[in-house]
Amino acid sequence: MPSPVDKLLTSRDNSLNAVRLCLAAAVILAHSWPLGGYGANAMERLGAVGVDGFFALSGFLIAGSRVRNDFRTYITRRARRIFPGFWGCLLVTGFVFAPLGGIIGGHGWNPAHSLSYVLDNATLWMTNPAIGGTLAGAPNPGMWNGSLWTLMYEFAAYLLCGAALGIVWVRRHLVTSAAIATVALPVLSWWVGDLPGTGHMLTSALRLFSFFAVGVLAYALRDRLHTTTPLTIAAVACVTVLGITDESALNLLSPIPLTYALLHIGNTWKTSIAAKEDHSYGLYVYGWPVQQVLGMLGLGALVPVPVFAAVSFACTLPLALASWRLVERPAMRATLPSLPARSTGDLHPADMPVHLPEHIHQRATFAAHR
Repeated sequence: MPSPVDKLLTSRDNSLNAVRLCLAAAVILAHSWPLGGYGANAMERLGAVGVDGFFALSGFLIAGSRVRNDFRTYITRRARRIFPGFWGCLLVTGFVFAPLGGIIGGHGWNPAHSLSYVLDNATLWMTNPAIGGTLAGAPNPGMWNGSLWTLMYEFAAYLLCGAALGIVWVRRHLVTSAAIATVALPVLSWWVGDLPGTGHMLTSALRLFSFFAVGVLAYALRDRLHTTTPLTIAAVACVTVLGITDESALNLLSPIPLTYALLHIGNTWKTSIAAKEDHSYGLYVYGWPVQQVLGMLGLGALVPVPVFAAVSFACTLPLALASWRLVERPAMRATLPSLPARSTGDLHPADMPVHLPEHIHQRATFAAHR
C-alpha cells in the first residue's frame, strides 16, 4: 500500500535522521577524490546529490516549523540549530586542525591567523578559507573547509521561507505558491546559467533553492502525497542517469525525483540508526577538515578511495557525536525568554503537525493577528 508522506511528521517512527546521515556520508565519499589526491572523478557528483538532498529535506521540515510558529520563534530556533555547531567547527578547525596541519606540513602555525579565520567567517559567509600556510603539502591546499559554503544558502532559505509564509496569501495557497517556485527556480537557473566570479553565488542559490522549494511543496501536499517503492526505484534511476549524464542536468531536473525518493526511504526504512541523535550536521561540517589532515598524512597514496572514505567517516564520527552532545543539542535545549525548550532537532514532537481542530484554531488565530 502507498505510504502517506504525512506519517513523516505525525510519527517518530521514521528514518529521516538516518537518511541525512547517509547524505553526509555521500558527501564525505565524494570529497575523498580531491582531498585524498586521487584526481577528478565523476563520482564526485555524489557530493552534489548529498547537498541537494539536504536542502530538499530541509524544505520539507522547515516549512512545517514555520507554519506552526511565529517568525521570531521560528528563526530563533533555526539560528540555534545552525550557528552553534558552525561556530564550534570554526574554532576546532582554527585551533586544533590548523596547528596540526602546521606541524605536518612543517610551516608552523600563527594563532592570529586562526583567530582571523574564525572571526572573518562567523557570519556563515566564508570569506577567509585558509589559515596561513597550514595546508602546505595537502593535495588540495586551497581551503580548510570547503563544505561550509552551503550553510549561508541554508540560512538564507530559512529566512526566505519564513518571510514568504508570513504572507497570508502564500500560506493559504501553499501548494500553488510552492509549485510556482518549483517550476520557476529551475527555469530561472537554466536561463541564468553558470555565472562567473561573484555571480556564481546566484547560480548556487537558484540551484539549492530549487530543491528546497520541492521540499516545501512536498510538505504542502503531505496529506495527499503517497510514495511507492516502484516509483521510488524509478526516481533513483532517474537521478542516477542524470548524475552520469551531466551535472547541469542533475541540478535542473532532479529536484522532484530526488525529493520523492528521499521521502519514501525516510518513511519506509525501519532502522534504529540515528533514531535518538542527529549526527548528520557534524559529519557534514567536520568531514572536510578531517580529510584534509588525512590527505596531508599521505593516506591517499597508500589506500584506495573506498578505504580513504571509510577511514574519513570513522575519524569524523566522534567529532560529529561530540558536536551533537556538547554543542548542538545543548544549544537547542537552552531556554530563552518566551521560547519553549526543545530537546531534539527538527523531528521533535513540538514541531509535528497538530490535529485538525487545533490546526483550524491556529489558522484562525493567525488570521486574527494579521
